[in-house]
Amino acid sequence: MKKRIVVLGSTGSIGRATLEVIEKHQDRMEVYGLACKENAELFAAQLAKWKPRYACVFDPERAREVSFGDAEELSGLAGMKEMVRTDADIIVNALPGSIGLEPTLEALKNGKTLALANKESLVMAGRLIANLASEAPARLIPVDSEHSALHQLLNCSNGAEVETLIITASGGPFRKATKEELRKVRPDEAMKHPTWKMGKKITLDSATLTNKGLEVIEAHWLFGLEHHRIKVMIHPESIVHGMVEMRDGSIFAYLAHPDMRIPISYALNEESRTELSFGKVKLATLRKLTFAVPDVERFPALKLAYEALDAGDSACIVFNGANEVAATAFMEGRIGFTDISRLIDEALTHHTRIPIIKDEHTIWEVHRWALHYVMERLRRSSD
Repeated sequence: MKKRIVVLGSTGSIGRATLEVIEKHQDRMEVYGLACKENAELFAAQLAKWKPRYACVFDPERAREVSFGDAEELSGLAGMKEMVRTDADIIVNALPGSIGLEPTLEALKNGKTLALANKESLVMAGRLIANLASEAPARLIPVDSEHSALHQLLNCSNGAEVETLIITASGGPFRKATKEELRKVRPDEAMKHPTWKMGKKITLDSATLTNKGLEVIEAHWLFGLEHHRIKVMIHPESIVHGMVEMRDGSIFAYLAHPDMRIPISYALNEESRTELSFGKVKLATLRKLTFAVPDVERFPALKLAYEALDAGDSACIVFNGANEVAATAFMEGRIGFTDISRLIDEALTHHTRIPIIKDEHTIWEVHRWALHYVMERLRRSSD
């Protein structure tokens, strides 16, 4: 039987790449459900092409613009969770931001195989997700290129011999910029990522290195390592996606062409590799592979992520929530590029720490506090 696949966030960059992978494997995969946040025009085209059994638009207003055809029409967060509870085999969560958390929890509670590209889920609720993912038949396969790389390397390693995990980062478009130049960065400049073609939010997070901070927190929960054993290295070529340093000083590295369809294919095939018609690394053409330590003075968001892990569960939630609001404010031209990390820092400093959170209600309370705090700081600064 074909694997029944639900794609949450089907109109985003990861969602579109997922559908490309499924198209290459239609002999063993089918699109069972599609969900998007608000891109009604593209979503309507996807429904016409794939004819899924279930379809959901997060924004009910935008849903009115979509012809659902024969698909069962769902809407809002409740609709996404209902789609997850169907008899689908694999749930791909490529939703942007905190709206991805509840579908992640729903998928694991219902024993699904979850291909997770929504890093905010693990940042906000890593403790809950780690517990749910450990209970069969639930299964979590990371889709981020870096975490997919580490996941595969660790599957080939003796865990007791692992010393350090290394996540790579391209460094973004401002890798060589001075502090003064960073203060003058415009939103359109932040969208010019040197390697990846991604959505606006993750592209901005990559430019501030906030994305790497989120990935460090994510790796902590995915792989169960203390955060001081998770490092970030700047690697502009974006060929090495992750490395595992062993106790004897040796290093295993995962090299791949920078194309998200590779880790997506690995996840959809449930940790099996199949032949792909693109993206082979040609070693003979590689001129150099360079690595450098991130400059956390120019890009303090990465340092703040480590501090959040030190402070406990609530701080990680605040880190994510504060960044969501600050990133939107920057894209709207209301604050400067360097104000993003400043606002995250302020929120972390002023929130009430809760080291261990084991329930969803408290997670959302802390998240709402972070959103409100940064929104209020923005309101006061504009008065």
